[in-house]
Amino acid sequence: MAKKTKPNDAQPRQRTFPGPEDARAALRVHFSRRTYADLTVHAKESLEAEVCGVLVGEVCEDDAGLWVDVRAIIRGNAAREARAHVTFTHETWNQIHTALDKDYPDFQIVGWYHTHPGFGVEFSAMDRFIQQNFFSAKTQVAFLTDPLGGDVSLCFNGDGGIEYVSRFWVDAREHQAKVPGGSEVVSASGATVVSGGGPDLRREVERLEARINQLINAYDQQRTDFYRMLTASLVIVCVVILGFVGYQLYLSKVDRVEPPRGIGNYATIPVKIGDQTAYLGVEVVRWDFPPSLDARLDKIIRAELELRAEMEKEAEELKKKQQQQQQKQRAK
Repeated sequence: MAKKTKPNDAQPRQRTFPGPEDARAALRVHFSRRTYADLTVHAKESLEAEVCGVLVGEVCEDDAGLWVDVRAIIRGNAAREARAHVTFTHETWNQIHTALDKDYPDFQIVGWYHTHPGFGVEFSAMDRFIQQNFFSAKTQVAFLTDPLGGDVSLCFNGDGGIEYVSRFWVDAREHQAKVPGGSEVVSASGATVVSGGGPDLRREVERLEARINQLINAYDQQRTDFYRMLTASLVIVCVVILGFVGYQLYLSKVDRVEPPRGIGNYATIPVKIGDQTAYLGVEVVRWDFPPSLDARLDKIIRAELELRAEMEKEAEELKKKQQQQQQKQRAK
């Protein structure tokens, strides 16, 4: 949290509350239909991390007292969002006040909202700290919703600390708000007051334990996901390495052409001398061909070796026949 909001020091606007005449609450809060729809859409955009923003509108007054009219929201797009907390950074406030001055110059910040996806609507100690220190006006409210469970909780800064309200209105229709561990009492004026900020040590410890368990579960899930991703990455790397090594071995055994072996490591080169052909044996000390020619040259060399072997075999057979004929002639 980088800075406080401007206090609601403007004079309340004289307007009649749009809800029923018998509407009673410690602080009446009314949302326009479009504003509540925008807030709901933003809350459901992320089911893994908390989202936040501010409530923009007017502080009004009628014969029954003060009430808050929420006319728009400004998303905290630059906030640091995590699974179990959200932080208003300096960049968040700059973005919010820029949007407020540009789009809603006639309105003021009347509160803030954030989500607890899957965690319920218990205000944490940090949530209450933010409300009391950065949205400190008595007409600035905190709206909390769980987009998975659908519950909503609403509080403001009362004379004795944080106070919860059990109902609010959207387009003049009453909606219920969950009171986390609180109880409702009726004041002398007939207004329903929900107290939830008293120093109940046991209840605070239970809330703290529940929050810690939620954080531990979130940490365990993140750790499990990390190990799964790490294992999958290692498997992929090992498969790639084995594939590369196997391919290189295949090339060395199949497609790689090496200097002739078993025939003296020399190449026979024909040399023309007059009308006669002489053959010179040249020792091969280096054999380097482009990889694209390896397979083709290998086939040529093998064909030459096979042809030479066949010619030598035919020569031996011819020599044997000649010897046999000579022996027959001698015998006669």
